[in-house]
Amino acid sequence: MIVAVRDVRFADIPAIVALLQDGHRRSIYALDPRVAVDVREVKRLLVQAIQRHGHTTGGGCWIQVAETDGRVTGVILGTLVRLYAIFTPLMATDVFWLASEDVHPADPMKLMAGMIKWAKASPDVAEIRCATTGAIASEKKTGVLLERLGMEPFGEVWKMKVEAQ
Repeated sequence: MIVAVRDVRFADIPAIVALLQDGHRRSIYALDPRVAVDVREVKRLLVQAIQRHGHTTGGGCWIQVAETDGRVTGVILGTLVRLYAIFTPLMATDVFWLASEDVHPADPMKLMAGMIKWAKASPDVAEIRCATTGAIASEKKTGVLLERLGMEPFGEVWKMKVEAQ
């Protein structure tokens, strides 16, 4: 088995879209007919992220995939934004961080470790954040990985579902 974590290439976009669609099928949103992966928007977002990959100023991105035997099995997209949208320093946050069910067990941690290393390289970054939610019911396992990487719990995420009208 050949596994690798590497920077995203434009040719990876269809495989990332498929991975995100698979994640949607495994999520709590799969049964809500209003919630679907907007393929056009995903492609736009990925192209923009690839163009900004590695930048260490506001709007910079970090985008990598995990690959197993030539197949994309994980992805992370991180970005740099102003802390709380109004403060002078930046914070790094994940836009999405997702793995297939058959990802190599070490790869999700490698993906996040890469984002953390990139974020720490920017002199303007004051904080790195990653949220865990119940969208795919893996928030406890994800939290353990994040703690191993040096993160600590910071508040809670609350939501309210709005029913279709």
